[in-house]
Amino acid sequence: MKSPFPLSLCLCLAGTAAAAEPPSADAAMPMPHAVVHADATAWGPAPPALPAGAQAAVLYGDPHKPGAFTIRLKFPAGFRVPRHWHPSDEQVTLISGDFTLSMGKKDEAMDAALAPGDYVDLPARMQHQASTQNGAVVEIHSEGPFQIHYVDPADDPRTRQD
Repeated sequence: MKSPFPLSLCLCLAGTAAAAEPPSADAAMPMPHAVVHADATAWGPAPPALPAGAQAAVLYGDPHKPGAFTIRLKFPAGFRVPRHWHPSDEQVTLISGDFTLSMGKKDEAMDAALAPGDYVDLPARMQHQASTQNGAVVEIHSEGPFQIHYVDPADDPRTRQD
């Protein structure tokens, strides 16, 4: 059976590609890479959409703007984020500690206890609740702008009158 492309044509195209000019200095250059060492993570207060006590660090992007972002959240022992959902997919990796996700509507939720290194993909609009007994650090990858919608509006710390 004959090949649809003669060998000489393939070699000619390969030679042309190899001889192509490198991009000019004016060509758009990709963003420089970033390295964030765990022991140098700049922690600050978590967004007001999360219950008090959590800390946050932005590793990549800007959660307040459209586009990809990566954040880490540090939760103290006994911390709980009530059932909520996000308009974008959310990828969660447990970095350290213990972390439990209750995924789905409350009456049909599936609980998953995570160990460090475990990963969960939460599709957009999936209701979920998060908690830790002894404290945890999680890394979240998503698309901004970051939004959190509590299933029970009374759980929203932005509107609570404690």
